[in-house]
Amino acid sequence: MRLQTVSEQRAFRSCPRYHHVRYGLGYRAIATAPALSFGRLVHVGLAAWLSAFSAHRLSAALTAVCEQVSLSADGCDAFELVKVQELLRGYDALWAPSELATIAVEAEFRAPMLNPLTGATSRTFEIGGAIDAILRDTALTKWICEHKTSSEDIAPGSEYWARLRIDSQVSTYMVGARALGHDVAGCIYDVIGKPRIKPLLATPPDARKYTKAGTLYANQREVDETADEYRARLREEIATNPERYYQRGEVVRTDEDERDAAYDTWATARSIREAELAQRWPRNPESCVKWGRRCEFFDCCCHAADLEDTTRFRKAEKQHEELKEVA
Repeated sequence: MRLQTVSEQRAFRSCPRYHHVRYGLGYRAIATAPALSFGRLVHVGLAAWLSAFSAHRLSAALTAVCEQVSLSADGCDAFELVKVQELLRGYDALWAPSELATIAVEAEFRAPMLNPLTGATSRTFEIGGAIDAILRDTALTKWICEHKTSSEDIAPGSEYWARLRIDSQVSTYMVGARALGHDVAGCIYDVIGKPRIKPLLATPPDARKYTKAGTLYANQREVDETADEYRARLREEIATNPERYYQRGEVVRTDEDERDAAYDTWATARSIREAELAQRWPRNPESCVKWGRRCEFFDCCCHAADLEDTTRFRKAEKQHEELKEVA
């Protein structure tokens, strides 16, 4: 039985060619996009935060992030690290008093993929993934928990939250939680906004203006802002506008919602199988640029690069590298 994750199905719906190169052929870009590095570090920090005793959660999160950076061959930009650390500090200040208890962190699952029309089990695919956490509230009700980082507007009522009404990940992970023996009521959805304020740079010499006293105007600088100066400014910004950076909501699913999600999953799996049988994976130009950056395989689709170029691409050891046990 082949495993399909939510991420894999999203990849296919975005671009069948991208899906084929990444999941069928198993190639990965060597360079990691900065936004992905940021999100990964926040994820590592929050996993450690949830796993630690309440009094030590922040120190555990910050330590885990530093360890992750030390293991990276490319390290991490100092200002990106500041963003991650300060967001974790704010998260801890806001949610440490929460009465939600952690049952499991990074809970990996496998579950049958069911035909929503007949209830029959797929003979080709299973569904799987890793749930960020499974929590329990004071009423002993269990919830799955998902953490996301986003550069979008995350205010209540925004398009970000509207999309979650039909997001298949929540429905799939609820099925996964039940497969692990947890009857969950829904999802505690935590969204963390990525700071938009940037480090201040020195004013170019030819653009500098001085007062009669010989000092630069207040909005100009002689030197670049240091990481510590940026940290202080960011910490004040987060403390002043916490709603801009932290939003939490409960996402629930009706039986009809879960059936609709099962239809989506089943139909996507069939499309993947049909593409494999036909040995055709059409390109989708609308997905070549996302979140301000090109697809890592764009040059290959244009025949300007070769997947065998080991300076740019590598072969993954397994199809779902993000999973430790079930892939």
